[in-house]
Amino acid sequence: MRFKQLTLSLCLIGFSASSFAATVLVKSDHQIEEYKLDNGFRVILAPNEKENKVFVNTVYLTGSLNDPAGKGGLAHLLEHLAFKGTQDVKGEEFQRQLDQHTLMANASTDYYSTKYINIVRPEKAALAKIIYLESQRMDKLVLQEKFVPSEINIVMREREVRMDQPFAVLMDQMWKAAYGNQSLGRLPIGDLAELKSIKMDELNKFYRAWYAPNNAVMVIAGKFDKKEVLKQIDQNFSSIPARNIPEQAKVPVLDSSQVKLRNFLVKKGSDLAKFNIYMNGKNTTIQPALALAPYLYTLQPSGHLYQDMVETGISTNVQSTTWLNRDFNLVFMGAIYAPNHDAKKIESSLISSVEKKQTFNETELNRVKNIIKNAADSMLSNSVSVGTTLSEYVVSNQGDWDQYFKDQQAVQNLTVQQTNQTLNEFLTAQHRFSGDIQPTPEDQKKAMQQDKTTDKQKTLDQTSEQPEPLKDVKTYQAEVQQYVKTSKKYLQSTENKIQRGKLSNGMKYALFPTQTRDNKTYATIRVNFGSAESLFNKDALLDLTAYLLLRASDQYSLQDIADKSIAAGGMASAAADGNAMVINIVANNDKFEDFFKYIVEVMQNPKFEKSQFDLIKTQSLNDLNRPYTEPEVVSAMTISRLLETYQPGDLRYHFEPELAKKQLQSSSDEQVRALYQKFFAMNHAQIAVTGSYDAKEMRALLDQSFSKWTNTEPYQKITSDYVAYKGQKVHALSEQREFGSYNSILAFPVGALNQDAPALLVFNYILGNSQLSSRLGRELREKNALVYGFSSRVVLDDDVESGALQIDANYTAGKSDQVSAVVYKVLNDLIKNGVTTQELEAAKADIMKKRVTVLEDERSIHNMLNHQLEQNKDLLSREKRDKEIVKLTKADVDAVIKKYIKPEQLVEVFADQYGQAQK
Repeated sequence: MRFKQLTLSLCLIGFSASSFAATVLVKSDHQIEEYKLDNGFRVILAPNEKENKVFVNTVYLTGSLNDPAGKGGLAHLLEHLAFKGTQDVKGEEFQRQLDQHTLMANASTDYYSTKYINIVRPEKAALAKIIYLESQRMDKLVLQEKFVPSEINIVMREREVRMDQPFAVLMDQMWKAAYGNQSLGRLPIGDLAELKSIKMDELNKFYRAWYAPNNAVMVIAGKFDKKEVLKQIDQNFSSIPARNIPEQAKVPVLDSSQVKLRNFLVKKGSDLAKFNIYMNGKNTTIQPALALAPYLYTLQPSGHLYQDMVETGISTNVQSTTWLNRDFNLVFMGAIYAPNHDAKKIESSLISSVEKKQTFNETELNRVKNIIKNAADSMLSNSVSVGTTLSEYVVSNQGDWDQYFKDQQAVQNLTVQQTNQTLNEFLTAQHRFSGDIQPTPEDQKKAMQQDKTTDKQKTLDQTSEQPEPLKDVKTYQAEVQQYVKTSKKYLQSTENKIQRGKLSNGMKYALFPTQTRDNKTYATIRVNFGSAESLFNKDALLDLTAYLLLRASDQYSLQDIADKSIAAGGMASAAADGNAMVINIVANNDKFEDFFKYIVEVMQNPKFEKSQFDLIKTQSLNDLNRPYTEPEVVSAMTISRLLETYQPGDLRYHFEPELAKKQLQSSSDEQVRALYQKFFAMNHAQIAVTGSYDAKEMRALLDQSFSKWTNTEPYQKITSDYVAYKGQKVHALSEQREFGSYNSILAFPVGALNQDAPALLVFNYILGNSQLSSRLGRELREKNALVYGFSSRVVLDDDVESGALQIDANYTAGKSDQVSAVVYKVLNDLIKNGVTTQELEAAKADIMKKRVTVLEDERSIHNMLNHQLEQNKDLLSREKRDKEIVKLTKADVDAVIKKYIKPEQLVEVFADQYGQAQK
């Protein structure tokens, strides 16, 4: 969505730029400032002293619309190549420096722009380095032909993954119907034939034409020194000469009434959905009213479409969103349904409910305005959201980022008459395009014969060059020592503010009175109850109880609770988690106490309305009536079945659709009430409260609310012991897709408190932390182009000595053997040769960097408190783990790899159309 419901009301530091002759302040709004260099380079600064990070986005005002004829995907391919080195930062060293200095780095190309995003800590050196690297990328990029084949293959993996998503295929069909195979009808990602035809001189020409200071904007949001940033911008970018920018490609004016093809069908996946897409050409005046449509139609329980189609049982769910652009306006209205629903009734009801004369009233309009205002106010704490929104408005409004504030005000100024008139005039048959998503046909779920000669073709890694050397280890070691000191300081100062204790009934509490950056107070309650035996075969009941707990009470309706949440600028939610239930409550500081009492009253007197029970039960059963044949679903379910050691009905038993249906079908609202009455009490619970409040008064409130809430049911936390699995490979059959799904698990007897845990965490970082420069990243993606994305993680249990290495990836269907071979190759190489000292020190530096960053956000601290209460720990336990990570040597990590990483015990599952059907 181009129209964002976010705020940029930041607390900024004033600064005069008069000391920089080449940097001129050209615009200021809501204390956000735009500066311009003599060469035309624009910089938008949105400082926030409360932040613990800096968002830097270099936006080039060119995207796939400017791809030359017959060269679709050129701008996107250039974006991929722009990480491969510059004149002064050669080859892989460019990516290495990004890894070293950022918390995250990424890039994207759309129709209108190309963006290079970096998120860094609020450190002078890190921010200066990123500004330098981006100036190198703007003016001194070295495009090398040797990288083109592998990057084209990676782009194709990206295309396969995206175009295997039903909604993406549907949108592609609609764009092509509206614009043909040009303009917005060409996917920014490109296609293979045109990508392969791209020559190096065409890439260089595009780069030199569009990557210019007078065609770029840098957005910086977060905590930084404005004077220092402007100095760095001046030093690094002022010397880059402006260029004559070609004329931007223009999107043809869209008149949707003239588009002939208006009905689209996609048969892919497991879902049944009907979408009506209302679209027409440029008209910015109606965008504020259109932005309200998703809320007015689908908000629970007041949305008109929700009431007409979900509460009546016509469909399982409804969805809506908007895409409001400088060239067009789109409003999506959709219904999700099950095989037992009437498709024709779905179609007619979706049309009649949306296209009838709307009469939204003042109450409904004000409710939505308040939701948008609350979302806007919450923007205060998030530099990433601030920077993203400014960046989007720079692109969509051709530089006018301050249009965001005008849009926000326009929403608040809307009248009921204006809103109804706009929706009635836009949501009409004249603007409607119809899209159906249906499950993959049965004939595309049969096993196909694979051409093995294709699978075993020569791979790119056999001709690859040696990677560039890493930085000197002393660079990383110096960072580590500084992060250790900073971490210790934060841990000690924060722990001194936290009050921990226990109520008379045994409920543990942690009070963290502090000013949060978003001016909200947070409470998290973990209600522990029961055991594996007492809750046997009650999985579905636990989920139903959690869902219904906060939907109504004896005194308040669901609409009452929703409106109370909006008025408090907050929310309340409940979710089952093993044999526990987690309730989250958040509200504005000045409204928190009243809202907290309100939600506690609802929790103490839940109504468990039969109508709501019947609704969620029917919806859940409908959701379960799906084929479960997508590659990622098949691989996940297959590996869960292979590793199962518990009996059906045990809360630890894996998700099995037929069992879930059986449990749901036998559930009743009386059983939900009985489970609540028997188990739900606070004597084994923990609560953490973080925000601006008086600790003594909060302690009294907790005592008043919970100290008498108890029962006699025994509690025993459900844990899962280590199991030594036998290594195996299973190639499972999924429906036909361009990509397959890989899942693997290697278990080991190591828990979170084990002395070998730190070395395993460092090993995993080296193995797969970076999509580009980790061991798996280089082999799976950069050299062999087998995958677009992958992940690896080491999961360690907090209660028992049990852990696992998990690796998953999407891969080109038919390449399963090669993916497995690469995983084994990487693991065996680490076992044989170990890690390098440079890898080790780089990993330690980045791990410590992220551990420190977490400590700088009060909300992150809040999320640790319940776990610490349960484990009888405090924040200082993190200091012990910091020291364990820092003191690790190459010999330590190598020894742990040899001790636990046993490829012969790796359980691997592949799912694609070349596999075998599983029982």
